[in-house]
Formats: sequence, C-alpha cells, structure tokens
Amino acid sequence: MFERSFGKLFLFIAFFKIHGSFEREIELGPCYLSILSPCANNSIQFHLYYINSSDNSPQHDILDNIAPILPFDKNEISSRKFKLVVHGYGGHTDVSGFKLIRDAYLKHNDTVVMVVDWSRLAKLPCYPSAAINTKQAGECAAQFLMGMQENNDGFKATNVHAIGFSLGAHVASFASNAIEKAFGSKFHRISGLDPALPFFATARQHWKLDSTDGDFVDVIHTNAGVYGKLESCGHVDFYMNNGQFQPSCAKAKSNEFIQFFEMFHV
Repeated sequence: MFERSFGKLFLFIAFFKIHGSFEREIELGPCYLSILSPCANNSIQFHLYYINSSDNSPQHDILDNIAPILPFDKNEISSRKFKLVVHGYGGHTDVSGFKLIRDAYLKHNDTVVMVVDWSRLAKLPCYPSAAINTKQAGECAAQFLMGMQENNDGFKATNVHAIGFSLGAHVASFASNAIEKAFGSKFHRISGLDPALPFFATARQHWKLDSTDGDFVDVIHTNAGVYGKLESCGHVDFYMNNGQFQPSCAKAKSNEFIQFFEMFHV
C-alpha cells in the first residue's frame, strides 16, 4: 500500500516537472507533502537537550540542520550518550509524553537528547501525507547526524540510540538506512514505541521498522492491530497487555512512567 502511494505520488511529481511548475514541498489544504526537499528549509528542526556539566543546569538549543555544532569538547562528546527521539503523527516537542521521555533521560547527566521536530510534516488531520513524509524526515535526520559527525570530533552517528513513537519509529528506520549508505553501519540501537500500522502493512522491510534497521531493535507494542503494528518488528518485542489496549494509561502518574522508562530504556 505504501509503495503504491509512492508510485502515484511520483507520477504526480513527474507531471509537474514536465510542465515546469514542480515544487519540492507541496501544500495540499492544511497538509504538506515533502519529497526531495532541501533539509535546510526548516520544515524539520533539531532540538538539543542536555545537562550542563559545570553547574548541572538543563540546557536547550536548536541546532543547524546541515552543520550542527555541539556545545561540548571532544572528550565530553566521547563520554556522552546520544539519544535521538522522534515524535509521531500529530506530535511535537511539547507533547506531555514526549517531555516525560526527555526528562527521564536527562536525569542522567551524561545523556544528550536530540529531538527531531517534524511536526509541520506530521500534522493533523494529514495522516497519508505524514506517512509519506516519514522518508523525508528520516533522511533529513540522517543528514543532520552526518553533519554532526563531520563537524564534531568524537561524535559517531552510528552510536546513536534512536527512539521513535508511531510514525516516528519508521522515521528512525529510514534514518538508520541512510546512515548505513553513508558509513556502512546502522544505528547501534532503535527503540520503536508502538510503530504505526496504517500505510506500513507491507512485506518489504525497507519501507518499515524491522530488526535489520539497527544492531539491536527493541519494540513496545501498545495498540497492536489498531493504530500500531501487530507483527514482530525487532530483535525483542514487548506486547503490553497483549499489545492492544492499555486501560491504566489515563490514570498513570508521570513519575510512574519515568520509573518504568528508566528501567527499560536508559
């Protein structure tokens, strides 16, 4: 289904190329379709969160998409753990669950959280375009990490642990595959949080998150067969409450979530 959507889309793009009015980012009502767009156009932003080693204060920066510069020297870069966190459909950097994940990681002073903000390309109610935009978001995330490796001694893109929720899990897959094309190695770890099902019910591994996308891929299924994938996607798959419905989520306290996340994901 996803491949057929791409085929129709590229026919559409070819038509506009022939007639001389092709635009790389296409506006469709409230939706945006981004195909081969320059990653420097700020449709995607990269946020950096970390704890300052000198005074233990939390810090937040927005980095350049192409040539990001980290606020650390080589020794500090080598001693830090880097997490790449990717939101899903309708998400953004201020979603409460996203903040909980970020804050759980930042309780460890040696951890740096890089957040991929592709909210403009994943906005409601634009699921079909958001699903197609996962490839663009993933490849731009890879380009960002390549630029980070080129401009920061001690940083290795392949050492990143990527965490993606819903469509963000597939963004992580595309990013890792692009990293492999550049460096010959994929992310050392990807954690998929309920990888999205619609448009990703395909047998082709390179269109979805699967166990070949990283040295280690772990997946948590929480809405399997509805909005999330039912099939096993990683080296290890966890099916919470059989992977389908989570009746206690609305009642869960934030500190309980953080404790759970620290146990399994730090």
